[in-house]
Amino acid sequence: MNRSRIYSLTALALIVASVGAASAMWYQSLRVNVTVHTGDVSVKWVNWSCSDTGPDPQTPDTVFHNEEGKDVAQCIIQPEITDDNGNVIKLNVTIVNAYPGYHADAALVVQNSGTIPVKLYTHSITGVDEDALAVSLGLPETTQIHPGENGTIHLLIDVLQTAEQGSTYTFEVNLTYAQWNEVTGQ
Repeated sequence: MNRSRIYSLTALALIVASVGAASAMWYQSLRVNVTVHTGDVSVKWVNWSCSDTGPDPQTPDTVFHNEEGKDVAQCIIQPEITDDNGNVIKLNVTIVNAYPGYHADAALVVQNSGTIPVKLYTHSITGVDEDALAVSLGLPETTQIHPGENGTIHLLIDVLQTAEQGSTYTFEVNLTYAQWNEVTGQ
């Protein structure tokens, strides 16, 4: 090869290297570590009481009355099931020595023990002998409960005239709470 060609190739290589270095981009990368901790939906019963704390309450707006102040029947509410953390998740309401016209209002206080606001998603009452009992739920205007706060549900039970003497009636109430943004209304 001749020298001029070698010089030309060398010069060309130097030019390419110079242009490459001149057009090099300076940069710095930024990174982000992301950790997402999800919340917890958890509710528990924290308090309960029954309206029968003395003379037997009678079914409102009916012919039944207890002007003599008799205290015959009894409403008992006790914890039945707890979860792994010792939280009461099922209550047992027992009415003893009931009779037609007897009325019980069980005030059941639920607490949001989780970290996310909750609302009542569904509720059901199953197994009621409708010939013997009238059962309903008294729900608050809004069922949304914020973490650490409480809400009260009323279980209203009336013994009907057609209830049989010496009988035992059982039924179950199921309340399901979900995160607030999955429940419409209430």
